[in-house]
Amino acid sequence: MTEPLSREEILAQAYALGLDQPGGTLATTHAEDGTPYVTFVLFHLRPNGEVLFGSGTRPQHTRNIRATPEVSFLIDNREVIRSDWTAFNRAVIEGRAEEVAKDSAEYTPLLQELETKNKMAAVFTDRGILFRIRPRRLILMRGFEAVRHIVDFGAEDAG
Repeated sequence: MTEPLSREEILAQAYALGLDQPGGTLATTHAEDGTPYVTFVLFHLRPNGEVLFGSGTRPQHTRNIRATPEVSFLIDNREVIRSDWTAFNRAVIEGRAEEVAKDSAEYTPLLQELETKNKMAAVFTDRGILFRIRPRRLILMRGFEAVRHIVDFGAEDAG
């Protein structure tokens, strides 16, 4: 049986997974009719479970976030499936996406974090919108383990 992980261990393992992946899958809800919509975005997972990514003002996912900011974000290492299914790890971050205003004190440091991970993501973001997902829940799944390692974020985590 798998031993439960501490909150710190879950966040550290999710963060490490995120460092190795340039992009992840963003799930939003269609602004027009409420159906699900998924897309690939370049991102940075922060050690506290927040996700940073950029977008233009016209893509579907931007319109969706503006209408319904509740999102889900998948990070995985699916490339290992070809050689070792047991090493297939994934993290799902469920939360609320928000735009970070260019004139806010947080904008430049957050954009620099994204740039450190992926220079091109920062270039596209600075021409468009910087989004931050404030997590409500982070779920870490490792290999074939039946256990889902979960961190629930409360009001004390909102920042």
